[in-house]
Amino acid sequence: MPGYLKPGPAGFVTVDWPAFAAATNYDSFHDAAPETGAANTGASGGAIREVVKSAFATLNGAQQIGDNTLRFNVGVRYVNTIQTITGRVSLPDPRNTTSTGASLPDGSRYVNIVSEVSTRNVYSKWLPAATFAYDLGDQAVVRVAGSRTMTRPDPSAQLPGVNFGAPSADQANIGNPALKPYMSTNLDLGFEYYTGREGVVSFNAFRKSIEGFTNTAINTVPFAALAQYGITFDTLNANQQFAIQSRGGPGVAQVQVTSQVNVPNKLTINGLEFQWVQPLDFLTRMIGVTGFGFNANATIVDQRSDGPATAFGVSPFTYNITGFYEKNGVMLRVATTSRQGAQNSGAAQNGIPAAALFGTDYTTYDFSSSFDLDKIFGLAGAPQLTVNVSNFTDATLRSYFQFENATFTQYKPGRQFLIGLRGTF
Repeated sequence: MPGYLKPGPAGFVTVDWPAFAAATNYDSFHDAAPETGAANTGASGGAIREVVKSAFATLNGAQQIGDNTLRFNVGVRYVNTIQTITGRVSLPDPRNTTSTGASLPDGSRYVNIVSEVSTRNVYSKWLPAATFAYDLGDQAVVRVAGSRTMTRPDPSAQLPGVNFGAPSADQANIGNPALKPYMSTNLDLGFEYYTGREGVVSFNAFRKSIEGFTNTAINTVPFAALAQYGITFDTLNANQQFAIQSRGGPGVAQVQVTSQVNVPNKLTINGLEFQWVQPLDFLTRMIGVTGFGFNANATIVDQRSDGPATAFGVSPFTYNITGFYEKNGVMLRVATTSRQGAQNSGAAQNGIPAAALFGTDYTTYDFSSSFDLDKIFGLAGAPQLTVNVSNFTDATLRSYFQFENATFTQYKPGRQFLIGLRGTF
């Protein structure tokens, strides 16, 4: 194997494809490979038509309470959806089986019979929302908000039919036209304190209680169970037939079937957000320097569920910090963005029941600047010069397959430099 590996453009290991293709006689296998369309019943094809009727009412106002003001926005939205999902299903022509039960040989079979299957879903939802903001003097505000929101499922997961294209014939993906939207009850509590000019310190706590969240369900079924979708041993290509035979034959071989379902468990997402925007003139003015400041924010997220519900790609901790200087036509900014690694997919990746994909921690630094030559040098009509450097620490974005030493993807964007002039004439 080492003879067919080499360093890639970024130094990470990759396949020496010409050497691998020559050693395996790949071109001849590729040219002689049979068509595999019969193993795919059209889960990737279809149409979804939605007719949505909605109405809403809202009330905005302000109420003086003592020396302070309470501002509010209250409303409700009604949504009615009629959804028609149509997909292609391909079934073997019964003439391909003789009266004795034998199958016609390759080259003499009739093409599959393709039909369209439609499913109709109807649902109606009431979606209330309210926001209240109470002024505490001239510098502070308390905010409270609550809402009920709806998220429709992924349309591609609703199309009927089965995808059974794995060469090892051990995995199938089945669409679920009965997928329903999931609902979230959202609560937010925030506090803001304004320190002067652009300065503000804010805190926000939120909770999202999600019901009917979609997740991947994995079931192991006999290969014969796929016959209802038009997938039989005779419809498979040679590689898939060999794989089925090596696992005991059509009557014994097992297949992992994955599909999207609405889980009965409740997913609760709790979070805290912090932000601080602060010009530093009150500190640096005493030494004769002004124009410096910073902007920082951080988010902490915690997910809890008594079942398999998980929101993928949600980092438990992220932060952004930007230091800046703005004065006399000069703008300088150095920013860092960081996020903690998170789970990026459900289980059963690459056919392994307990395996999922995860992202590693990622931190990047960027520099941006602009120079207004008109203000700096007093040259009327002079252009504006910009100099930007993205990812100047050359960070690498990486994901792994269940174990941190099993790299799944690695993206190395490198440093990017941008120099520009902007002007008018």
